Amino acid sequence: MNKLVLVFGLILLSASNTIAQNITEIDEIYYFGKELYSGVFTSQYPNGNTKLQLEIKKGLKNGEVRIYFENGKLNEIRSYRKNKMHGTWITYNENDVKVAIANYKKGLKNGTWKVWDDNGNLIYEMEYKTGNKTSIWKKYDSSGKLISEREY
Repeated sequence: MNKLVLVFGLILLSASNTIAQNITEIDEIYYFGKELYSGVFTSQYPNGNTKLQLEIKKGLKNGEVRIYFENGKLNEIRSYRKNKMHGTWITYNENDVKVAIANYKKGLKNGTWKVWDDNGNLIYEMEYKTGNKTSIWKKYDSSGKLISEREY
């Protein structure tokens, strides 16, 4: 029985590697052969570390996208709905420090955006509503002191 499970597992692993190699992207639409692809697509760097992990539904980016540095550390988390930017995007530097957070709704900038320096000090706070700048934008120095504001 254990040999049967092992053989079946190897067949599934082999099939999943074949599927990953046969997914193509044409004009931001993902296909498996001639069919629209649904599932998770993963690509690797030459060293074997994951480069990108992408959720796809009916050929479109739909859900979370994770992008990695070549050393294997997480660089970005993005979110899509039907191929449009939708939800929160987070960016990290190679030292695992969060350096940006952005929000989108139906492909447009929407909500709070923040930018930090490489040490994690907040330097910008911004607001968008349906793609337009809104509210009071703030800029801080490296010690966290508010140094300027601009109203939109």
